[in-house]
This record gives sequence, structure tokens and C-alpha cells, in this order.
Amino acid sequence: MTNADHFRPSALLLAGGQGSRLGGRDKGLMPWLGQPIAGRLAHILRDVSNQVIISCNRNHDQYAQWADLLVSDQEAGFPGPLAGILRGLEYCAGTHLLVIPCDLLYLDATLLRDLLELAQSRPEQPWLVKTGERWQPLVSVIPLALASDLQAFWDAGHRSPMRWILARPYGVIELQEDDPRLHNANLPEDWHED
Repeated sequence: MTNADHFRPSALLLAGGQGSRLGGRDKGLMPWLGQPIAGRLAHILRDVSNQVIISCNRNHDQYAQWADLLVSDQEAGFPGPLAGILRGLEYCAGTHLLVIPCDLLYLDATLLRDLLELAQSRPEQPWLVKTGERWQPLVSVIPLALASDLQAFWDAGHRSPMRWILARPYGVIELQEDDPRLHNANLPEDWHED
């Protein structure tokens, strides 16, 4: 069995939030560089993975054009990103799930390839990104083998992806604090193109 058999990444784009800081707008459909940001990010994910899953809770017809598969939270009320990650793991066709949120306007494939390469070196553990002192748990690689462990964490009432990752052996790729690729566009002014 080759190393590639032990590491076949699927990818999950988290676009299931309620957009509360954007006045309820669907963040994944916000325009950026002439197209919805979800389309741009899905294109990057397709370049580095074997399957693109989008977690969304509305506007399914629009998201379907960029995904191999759409998933939605099993619970109503926008329960948070961990719900989307669990659904992604449920339908993951690969051995690992690369996770990114839909608000990284400047994310590039180079960073994701670097993260996946490191994850392949120790595929039994989750990997995440850190910028300076700030953890970025929603840019991560999660082994499918840990799906039941993450489900048990959820069933126990926990909702923090970072708390789950940091409670076990994990790997991290460390970036400069001001790396623009990890800037989260949460506010309306973040979406103004210069």
C-alpha cells in the first residue's frame, strides 16, 4: 500500500453561517473579484483535493454549481462550524478532510498544499494553522479516522473545533501574524475591493 492510499484529501468549504455581522447576508455568496467568494475558494479546493463539499444552510441551488456535494447542519438554528465539519466528515470520500471557512478572501492554493504536505507526514493527527499567537482551527486537516471521536465530543455538548483539536496530538503550520491569507472578512468593509 502506498502513502497515497493513506492520504486522499477531500475538502470542505464552511458556508453555513447566518452572516450576523454582515446583516444576515450569506457570506459565501458575497462578491469578490467578480464572483461569489465560494466559487473562488471552491476552485482552489478543487485544485488540491479529490472532492469538494460545501456546508451550507440556504441558497443550495447557487452553491451546487461549485460542489461535488452539499451538506447542511442536522440541527436548526445555525449551531456553528463544528456542525458543518461533522457533516463534512460524514460524507468525506477521502481519508482526510481539509476544512476552510468561506471568509478568507486572500487564501491561496500554496498555503493549502503546504498544510496538506505536512498533514501527509503525520496523517494520524489533525493539523491546523496558527498566525502569530492566533489559532486558526477552521483552516485544518482532520483524519476521517477521528470522526467518531469528534462526534462524541459534540454529543457531550462541546462546540469548539479548537478545543477538540488541542486536546489530542496535533500538528501546526505557523505563519506570520499579519499573513493576509488568513484575514477573516467578517465585516462589510472587509469586502470592499480596492
